[in-house]
Amino acid sequence: MQFSAIIVAVACATGAVANLHFKAWCVSGCLSDADPKNVGATKSACNAYKNRHTCDQWWDVCPGCVIETKDGNNKASQCHSSSQHIGGDEWQAYCIKFGATDGAAN
Repeated sequence: MQFSAIIVAVACATGAVANLHFKAWCVSGCLSDADPKNVGATKSACNAYKNRHTCDQWWDVCPGCVIETKDGNNKASQCHSSSQHIGGDEWQAYCIKFGATDGAAN
């Protein structure tokens, strides 16, 4: 009985960290290749996530979150965390708060 409780606890703990990302961006409209990124919301969400200190979980802080661009193209802006601090659900909430329709990450 104790063994099965341990397995359940480990499975739950593993699921809690499975949705962490290195890069994230906000989108408006659909997730197509036709430039759906919402750069303004991405920058605001990244700054908010960087300043976030909500608890003691890995995704509750992102001291290294920075905006990066690809080849100087601001339309390719994304929030980057070299330590994989970006939580998908938290990121999505920030994107929506700052006017995007959704958040995306990888």
